[in-house]
This record gives sequence, structure tokens and C-alpha cells, in this order.
Amino acid sequence: MDAVEQGAFAGGQPYLAVGGGRPLVYLVGLSANHELPTGGLERRITLATIRPFAQAGYRVYLTNRPPDLEPGTSWADLADDLAVSLTERFGEPVDLIGHSSGGSQLLQLLADHPAVARKAVVASAAYRLGPIAKEAQLQLLANVEQHGRFQADLLVAGFVQNPTAQRLLNLPMGLAAPLIKIKSRSDLAIALRAEDAFDVYEKLPAISTETLVVYGGKDYFWTQEMFAETAARMPNATALCYPKAGHALTTSPSFFRDTLTFLA
Repeated sequence: MDAVEQGAFAGGQPYLAVGGGRPLVYLVGLSANHELPTGGLERRITLATIRPFAQAGYRVYLTNRPPDLEPGTSWADLADDLAVSLTERFGEPVDLIGHSSGGSQLLQLLADHPAVARKAVVASAAYRLGPIAKEAQLQLLANVEQHGRFQADLLVAGFVQNPTAQRLLNLPMGLAAPLIKIKSRSDLAIALRAEDAFDVYEKLPAISTETLVVYGGKDYFWTQEMFAETAARMPNATALCYPKAGHALTTSPSFFRDTLTFLA
């Protein structure tokens, strides 16, 4: 694989770019910091998420939300800035993938700036936060503001529903929390508040972009009905459910295969 390029778009959105060919922009999910890993195991895992797309002939730009956000920044504001960045960088519609919070951001982008997208893949996201996702992120927000910690175990209910499995997952995720260093409480809090207010339900019928909405049958952050309704309300969208998959479906061979087929 080609060397990894690390940089930032005009709007400050950091990116890692690999591969060559047609551009593909990948919007990442929620993270403790608005940056991308610079080395070590975390960077290798992150790059593994996009490697199959680069190997398939894309120049993949994995990007996060920008740092140093202004207080009161909305989800629509972030989409506005991203649209400007993509237009300035590429000058033509590009393919986009968004996972989780990145999927929420992608839906906002499609609703407000459809001209930047050729095709879009929305993975593990819907027109607004699901009940479990909303509750978990509000608890996470309170913990960030009060204690400055990214309490990852607050997200467990979105990954598993079985009480025994939840207890088992709670332990390692709880132990990991002190190891996750938040560089800017403000950035994380602003992003969490912005996504909490995100809702493009009424805008979906006007989104004409050809879109694939991919979700797992065991992703509990949203209801299955919300995933399906997101696709159903968009005139050129298709829903694809992996019944045995959870929230982290973007690491599966099926996701890579189906996404590449759709984007072709």
C-alpha cells in the first residue's frame, strides 16, 4: 500500500489518506478527540478499516470532525464546513462513507449539501439518535463535563442486550476509561450536544443522492425501524441489514464487498 498521508482539509478536519484513484471520503464515528491516531496499534487498527477500499483502487480519506470548535456549533454547521472543505479539495462530487456519528454527519451533509456527494453509504446510523444512543451519549456528556473522562462503559447497552454479556463487557470498557485521554473537553462536549440535537427526518424525502443504508440486526443504539425508515424515506436509498451484525459491522468482509459493489 502507498504511504499514509496525514493532513487536514481547509475547514480543519484532520485526515489520513491512503491508496490511489478515485477519492472516497470516510467519516469516522464518535471519538474522544477530534484527531486521528499518529502511530501504534490504534493507527494500525484505524487503517485496517479503510485498507480494503484502498486496495480496490480508491484514494481513501479517513476524516474526523475539526478541533477547536466554537461553542454552540451545530451538526448542520459541521456539515456546512465539511461541504466547503470537500468542494475546495476535490471540485467534484465524491463517494462518501459515514459510520455511527460519521453516518449522522453524512446524512446532515446529504440533506444540506447534496452536490458534494456522488454516492453515499450510511452505516450504523439513522435520521436522529436512537433511544439507547441518545441516553448513552447524554450520560457520556455529563461524565465528560463533570469528570473529564470518556466513560466508554456507558455505551455497553448499544452493543449487547443480554444482562450477563453487559456485565462482562462493562469490566474491560470500564477499565479502559482512565486510559482514554481527552485533550479538549470542550470539543467533545460540543460535538455530543450537536449530535443530540441532530434530526433530518423531515429532510429525508428531498435527498436524491443514491444511498446505501447499512445496519446490523444486533445494533441496539437505534431501533431496527429507525434504520429501515431512514432508507424508506429517501427516494434513491436502499436498506441492507446484516441480521447477525452489531454496531461494528464496518470491519466485516461483507460490508467491504457490498459497499464496493454499490459504489462501483
